[in-house]
Amino acid sequence: MSMKRKMKAMLALCAAGFAGVAHAQTVGPDVIVGDLPEVSNLGASGGFHAYAVGTTSCNLGNQRLTWISNNNQHPVISQNAYRLNNGRFEQIGQAWLKHGFCALQGTVCGSCSPNPSGCPALGVGCSDPYSSGLNGSQGGLGPKSEVNVSTGYFPYPFVLQGTGDATLKKRLVIRDTDLDLPGSLYFTSSMYVQPEDAGSHNNNNNQSYRRITFDANRQMSIVDSTQRTKPAIFAWRDHGLGVNQPDPDVQLTAVDITGDGRFWVGSKAINLGGGQWRYEYSIENLTSDRSASGFSVPFPAGSVVTNAYFHDVDYAFGEPYVLTDWTNTLSSTSIEWNSQTHAQNVNANALRWDTIYTYSFVCNVPPAAGQATLTLFKPGPAPSTASVTTVTPSADGQFHPFNDFCANAPSIGEGTLAFSNVNATTDGPTESGCVISGDTQLGSDIWYRYNPGCAGAVTITTCGSAFDTKIAVYNGCPVGPDSAIICNDDSAACGAGSLQSSMTFNATAGASYMVRVGGFNGATGTGTMSITNAGCLPPTPPSNDECSGAIWIPAGSYVQGDNTLATSDGSAVCVTSRNEIWYKYRPQTSATITVDTIGSGRDTVLSLHTGACGSLVRVACDDDSGGNLTSRFTYAATAGVTYYVRVATYGSTGLGTMQVKVTGGGGVVPAQNDDCSGRIGVALGNTVYNTVGSTTDGPAEACGNAGTFTNDVWFNYPSQCTGNLTIQNCGAVSYNSRIAVYSGAGCANLAARLISCNDDAAGCGTGSKLTIPVVAGQNYTIRVGGTSGASGTGTLNLSCVIPCPADFDGDGTLDFFDYDAFVICFEGGACPPGQTADYDADGTVDFFDYDAFVVAFEAGCN
Repeated sequence: MSMKRKMKAMLALCAAGFAGVAHAQTVGPDVIVGDLPEVSNLGASGGFHAYAVGTTSCNLGNQRLTWISNNNQHPVISQNAYRLNNGRFEQIGQAWLKHGFCALQGTVCGSCSPNPSGCPALGVGCSDPYSSGLNGSQGGLGPKSEVNVSTGYFPYPFVLQGTGDATLKKRLVIRDTDLDLPGSLYFTSSMYVQPEDAGSHNNNNNQSYRRITFDANRQMSIVDSTQRTKPAIFAWRDHGLGVNQPDPDVQLTAVDITGDGRFWVGSKAINLGGGQWRYEYSIENLTSDRSASGFSVPFPAGSVVTNAYFHDVDYAFGEPYVLTDWTNTLSSTSIEWNSQTHAQNVNANALRWDTIYTYSFVCNVPPAAGQATLTLFKPGPAPSTASVTTVTPSADGQFHPFNDFCANAPSIGEGTLAFSNVNATTDGPTESGCVISGDTQLGSDIWYRYNPGCAGAVTITTCGSAFDTKIAVYNGCPVGPDSAIICNDDSAACGAGSLQSSMTFNATAGASYMVRVGGFNGATGTGTMSITNAGCLPPTPPSNDECSGAIWIPAGSYVQGDNTLATSDGSAVCVTSRNEIWYKYRPQTSATITVDTIGSGRDTVLSLHTGACGSLVRVACDDDSGGNLTSRFTYAATAGVTYYVRVATYGSTGLGTMQVKVTGGGGVVPAQNDDCSGRIGVALGNTVYNTVGSTTDGPAEACGNAGTFTNDVWFNYPSQCTGNLTIQNCGAVSYNSRIAVYSGAGCANLAARLISCNDDAAGCGTGSKLTIPVVAGQNYTIRVGGTSGASGTGTLNLSCVIPCPADFDGDGTLDFFDYDAFVICFEGGACPPGQTADYDADGTVDFFDYDAFVVAFEAGCN
């Protein structure tokens, strides 16, 4: 692709990326993933879907990063996918590596000192975008197996070219079944590898992750924001209790191999009840070329261990590695998983760079901190194993917090964290600076390592905790009495007569502080610790802070929310309340509905509204009918009406997490593409859809039959062919459906753009079918709904018949202009819209494509 074409394709991504922020400059070139701004859905084949993720790199170093396309002095770019379900974090897909070919000089990560000659290097502070379309272009994807991540070296041109299905080959591929596990959260990540970056030892910050979602058709979308320089495994802890709800029980430990690279070991113990615990481990090889071939976890003699589990991510499309699962072995004191050794098979299924493998078992012994062992795969300097502090079955058979000792303190940042010091011992010194009733100790203490995001006045509190707490802050693990920077026992900041703690100190950005949490006279219990930093920019309000951002609620399930940063817009309610968040509910049948916030754990105010945002009418309101200061009311709701639910906090009471539920009326969350403005892309083949709960926002097309066109969902078809397009759901629909198609891609003037509409096609049952002429490169808006309020599920099928396969210029006539157009395209010139020189669609442009076109040209028209 030329420089002009790349700039045209990516200029929008530069503008849409992160706003510039200050960053600490490192020594040498330092490439990171500054943003994961978009995704592409690239089709399906054989039970798999293919995707691509756009990436924007940034150079945080003080030297330019070389970026030359025709040698090995450029970055290679990975793409991965992960699933989090029921406490288990697994990698479910990986792509081959995009080879960089030109560096633009953008400002996504801050001020940029551009490279004077442009493409051959990424300037200091500068950013460079690669669209998902580029990262999904198969010709530029090379194998992972040829890259030494520790040094950044790879041969160029790459040797392996890839094999396999034309749709899937070398792309980010996910099994359809891996997207069918209810309650899952999904994530994507990327990392850049480049020799100068690795040589400057700046390669441990090269990966970033972002949350993604999938709709009913397995179409990927990005949500939230890119978590810069966070390895993918951090998503487990960041979202372990739900979307953006961190799990303090997920422990992450870095393991650095001398002269090689870094692993991250994640662990969590889940109480199954009945004395049984499920131990989960996910290990990410971030930058180790030596890789790993074994993982061992100890347990005390006499333990009963069952349900051993292993999960890896497949290499595909011609990578040389075998796919044999690791085997597990039980001894009287440990469980161990192993692949083949390097001596047995250099292409064994080792845990190689930029991949996560998952291990699990069930044990009848509660957890504590312990030492597991990682065995390295490739030969190298001794030792050949690495010890890692992680969660293991307790050596003494008793539960102990992982962070019982200062040396095991996990890293935390600003925010709110649930904690428990139950069964903790005391390893910190006495502190005479926070003595009440003669107690100089912070008994039963646990520890955290706090790394400030910026300089400023930091406040740490345990307000609202369930026991009498004491807290202290140190510059490191203390070695003697009275070594705390600051210490507190009981603070009036938590309320008059409070037994909880609060303190403020001035923190230095980039420093590391040890936070100690204990109890007065050794008291233990559960609590919440909050860390705020006045020097940091405040987080953004929740997405449903305003009525216009209201979130849909399904019937019968509590929906979680947080109004901590929500604003107040002055909505009229029955009692004084503030910091409201908004939801919406649409019943499918007229019924008496019940709305409540029971179990929210705080004093809520709840109200129901009709109308449109900006002119709402309150129809119900309650303060304390739910018990324990929560809210509850009933209302006679009408089918098809959208009701807005306002959840707020009473008066000046505490803010935080809340939950709301609506029962009755059978309301559902409408499909993502309920409105034309939210239409989703659709390709040739089958697409599953659901119109249950959808509204009607298109014209009342009659489609040749009585009744109106209602409950519609919307798609956009960018035509890949010039021919006759058939759109149908015959025999694959549960209701009386209608289909309409409009010219162009927008939602304006739809009635004037109608091309065709069908209600009941012959032989289709309650389905519909229509055929229209289409032109490659043009967009068509497809609307699928029901007749007079009918709704349900169905499968939409698109197929295209090309009357003249060799009509390469798409003018409807087969002549030598088509031959000329193909030759120009084949030789690297401009191709007609929707056409490519890869005529046989095998992912490679070669003389087989030329032969295939000649055969089609000589065969004439169908």
